[in-house]
Amino acid sequence: MKKPIITNSNKLYRKAIKIIPGGSQTFSKGPSQFTNNFAPKYLKRGKGCKAWDEDNNKYIDYVMGCQPLILGYADRDVNRAVHKQLEIGSTFSLMNKLEIEVAELLIKHIPSAEMVRFGKNGGDATTIAIKIARAVTGKQKIAFCGYHGWHDWFIASTDKSNGIPNFNKQLVHSFEYNNIESLENIFKNNKNEIACVIMEPITVPEPKCFTKSCKNILCKKSNICKKNNFLHKVQQICKKNNALLIFDEVVTGFRYAIGGAQEYYNVTPDLTALAKGISNGIPLSAIVGKKEYMSLLGDDVFFSFTYGGECLGLAAAKACIKKLIKEKVPKHLNSVGSYYKDNLNKIIKSHKLEHFLSCDGHPCRSIVTIKDIRNYKNLEIKTFIQQELFRRGILWAAYHSLSFMHKKSDINKTLKAFDETLEILSKIIKLNLDIKSKIEGDLVSPVFRKVSDFNSFIDKKNN
Repeated sequence: MKKPIITNSNKLYRKAIKIIPGGSQTFSKGPSQFTNNFAPKYLKRGKGCKAWDEDNNKYIDYVMGCQPLILGYADRDVNRAVHKQLEIGSTFSLMNKLEIEVAELLIKHIPSAEMVRFGKNGGDATTIAIKIARAVTGKQKIAFCGYHGWHDWFIASTDKSNGIPNFNKQLVHSFEYNNIESLENIFKNNKNEIACVIMEPITVPEPKCFTKSCKNILCKKSNICKKNNFLHKVQQICKKNNALLIFDEVVTGFRYAIGGAQEYYNVTPDLTALAKGISNGIPLSAIVGKKEYMSLLGDDVFFSFTYGGECLGLAAAKACIKKLIKEKVPKHLNSVGSYYKDNLNKIIKSHKLEHFLSCDGHPCRSIVTIKDIRNYKNLEIKTFIQQELFRRGILWAAYHSLSFMHKKSDINKTLKAFDETLEILSKIIKLNLDIKSKIEGDLVSPVFRKVSDFNSFIDKKNN
């Protein structure tokens, strides 16, 4: 099977690196995260779950714009709503009723939502949540788990902290997902100093049950408990220490359930950050939460910018949320995701690779986790798999961000591509061949995040 022709992609990139720092506007879309010199660098159009690059290669896409395209590329209903709004104006000199209509939708369906303010990306929402928490509590320090955007308060904790004042680094403390002791220690070592806990309610591992005598059969089978899970324990610690609980549902919102992971796991935080799936790729985010905290945004905590009430994103969100509800999209994602995850693990097992490969996480957003095996490093294996999937028309970055437009026929084509790829990989491993000699591009780079629940999960699997 031939290598994709990427002449136009490479030509564009040579121009980009001269005028765009880093060559890309978004780190996770840049060549470091894909098989450079083999994978395409630019997409020019998409429809449903398919995308076409600048050289007209066609792919089944599992990245889906870095996860916001929950309905798929160019959804007809969202597009119609945006086009209709564009004809009458997108940014006005006064407020617009769409602000109220979308806020009402969120309040109706998100358990923690009593009041709503809008932003343009997830970092807007997480950052203003932190500001509110500090204003409410009078405290400065933050306990976090997961990834929360590029703003100073969080990025100081990563290896991308150049340009961040040193004091910011003293104000953030990370804890490990499903390790309640790691969070308790933060509060113990920073007594009366923690303003809030901000966390992704789930990325890969499920919140574990803390009831030893739990009689819930589902809980025992899948480690899911909706009465006494890890998230409930975190909430209890926050209440005990007068700290706010913030859920970063930028990824999980609308995907696990219409009401997000908080609905799915039956835990209502004080504040919630939403983005991505809220508007199917048209820029919009939201901070929602309890009225007693959100009301501070009226006067006490400043949050205002020109595009806060921009109407294209709001029109998209109104159409998107209504369709998510009407079509029961979370149910569809769980169904096709379960089929994909179960069969992919069967394929992995059939090639006797399960000792270092597995498909993990919730079906609506699963991920292939890769361990080092003998002299084969996980990034080498990931690069090889990604390369061979690109060769077979699959756009893949280890995680599977399913959309409403991913059908079983797409999944079956993908499973076939995995089967062929893993057959080759199994021979390489069995015969102890040099995998680097089989890679036709550059190795992908590790994700820059220094600390996250995802990385903690991977580390545990590697030990």
